[in-house]
Amino acid sequence: MKKYLILTVIALTLSLGTLSAQSLTTTSYSIGIPTGNLGDYISNVSGRGITFDYRKLVQPNIGVGFYVGWNVFYAEKPYDTYTLNNQSISGKQYRYTNSAPFMFATDYYLKPGGDFNPFIGAAVGGVYTQRATDMGLYRWEQDAFSFGVTPQIGFYYKIKTFAALSVAAKYNVVTKAGDFDAGQNYLSINIGYLFMGN
Repeated sequence: MKKYLILTVIALTLSLGTLSAQSLTTTSYSIGIPTGNLGDYISNVSGRGITFDYRKLVQPNIGVGFYVGWNVFYAEKPYDTYTLNNQSISGKQYRYTNSAPFMFATDYYLKPGGDFNPFIGAAVGGVYTQRATDMGLYRWEQDAFSFGVTPQIGFYYKIKTFAALSVAAKYNVVTKAGDFDAGQNYLSINIGYLFMGN
């Protein structure tokens, strides 16, 4: 019995070492480009974003894992009369939207093992969206936890044995839910550092 236990522990240790060598972890700076209803509310491109991706390679060309992120959008509107919730108020308006996806993801790698490796993928899960509109002493807030789908395309380029630069474009499709009567979609361009395990 003791012999089998020792062999099991050794086998698990070796397999864990193999699994860790077959993982990709990416941290990226994210540039957000609002579209649709979100773009109508805030049209400015945002440089306030971060994403984190993890993939375990179940095949040399297929990775499964998760994707989380946070993008902040902001716009300052000129002095005018605005109507919100059936109230008309004059003043400058400051608009904020925070979007945070939490998704399961999978990628398909076109050139596994190569220094330059293009990939396509998709993620499915939830997105928390929070919107705030400030005018003088007043603040209006909306939020929702929505279903989301995120297709992506990108590539990574090895700079070391276990490290690479990564560039990916993700289109975050966020369905209407909660306080929002329309989806809060946006495109993000993500530039990051990819670690290939050990």
